[in-house]
Amino acid sequence: MNQTIISGHLTADIETRKVGEQHLSKFRLACNEGERVVFMPVEAWNMPHLAEHLFKGSKVLLSGGLKQESWETDAGEPRSRIVLTAYKVEFLDSAPSRESHSHPQRGPQRGRDTRRTRSQNRPSRSAA
Repeated sequence: MNQTIISGHLTADIETRKVGEQHLSKFRLACNEGERVVFMPVEAWNMPHLAEHLFKGSKVLLSGGLKQESWETDAGEPRSRIVLTAYKVEFLDSAPSRESHSHPQRGPQRGRDTRRTRSQNRPSRSAA
């Protein structure tokens, strides 16, 4: 099974292009891991709406699978990297407008956190 769930902020606006009849969106996600930050390249197929709603700094929750890309440099040295192929993208910020995106000093708008804690998910137990 190859399933990854990760959240973070976009490091730049989404790059989009057509590949044959399909649509490819590429971006990089910055994810905090304690004291360090992990930068994960992401590709999302056939989700052209992402570039309309997500911008640099937008917070997202992604579900997808990891794949390894391999290539050789011009000098013949092998290189590889891990890429997350997203199949589900959840927007964690409230919808930013084009105007707020064009004014970076305002910063990203934050949406309401709708996650539940474990205790909220458990059914209440009454004493017998």
